[in-house]
Amino acid sequence: MNANDAMRAMIEASGKSGRQVAREIGRSESFVSSTLAQGVCPRADTLVRVADACGYKIVILPNDVACNLLDGSDRIVVEYDGR
Repeated sequence: MNANDAMRAMIEASGKSGRQVAREIGRSESFVSSTLAQGVCPRADTLVRVADACGYKIVILPNDVACNLLDGSDRIVVEYDGR
């Protein structure tokens, strides 16, 4: 999953609309909808703010730490593919 997919998944899982999340992070609704529609990778600070608004935390792990160390089935894992 990339950062754009994670942003979409967090918004959907939160039950909030894009408009609600946009308002909570201080951005326009068109920013959120166009970011999602165009598949744009959001900046890290934007992703953190979206996560917070949706009830998630961003956790950064070293490459050698398995993601399965985190408990819970509702986690969203973003992996960098080098692009």
